[in-house]
Amino acid sequence: MLGRSRRVLIVEDEPLVSALLEQTLQSVNFVTSRAHNAVEARRQIALFDPDIALLDIDLGHGANGIDVAHILNSKHPDIAILFLTKFPDLRSAGLRMEDLPAGSGFLRKELVGNTEYLTNAIENVLGERPEIRDDLKPDRPLSALTKNQVEALRLLASGYTNAEIAKRRQTSVSSVEQLLNATFKNLGIQTSDDINPRIEAVRIFIGAAGIPNRDE
Repeated sequence: MLGRSRRVLIVEDEPLVSALLEQTLQSVNFVTSRAHNAVEARRQIALFDPDIALLDIDLGHGANGIDVAHILNSKHPDIAILFLTKFPDLRSAGLRMEDLPAGSGFLRKELVGNTEYLTNAIENVLGERPEIRDDLKPDRPLSALTKNQVEALRLLASGYTNAEIAKRRQTSVSSVEQLLNATFKNLGIQTSDDINPRIEAVRIFIGAAGIPNRDE
């Protein structure tokens, strides 16, 4: 499906990923512009006047893609929003379902293996056709975990102790221990003298969502 000169603003902090996305979209006749952070995105919105913004969630220091999306939603509601991110869902990014502006699409980067998949998703979001929500697919990574288990695992992968996780979740250390044990079980981590469950769980999280930003 050709882009028919649709204008796409790519908001992505990794230059290589941004350049590859731009090359892919230009090859099917999309007109593109790039921004590497929220400040650049706001400038490009005014100068470029995009039809759709392709947003990463994690944009490094400062405002993230969700912040940019809410600016668009309130000040430029005519611009469609499609997230393209490493996170399998909002929970693994430390976000809530209600943080995503209504009508936004959500694509996982690892699933964008061909041009047609990406361009079809863009056209669907632009055409307000059935939602593109990879974050709601039942086979996505970490889907077997509850919201609380994902949050505890994200904090564990951030390097925090059980005591610090308990403090941040405003609960007891014993409750955190029970939560993590249930998380390990749901991840299919077997008790073994050869495998440390905490380290194995962190490996699984990082494999699915990358290294989380450590909360201040």
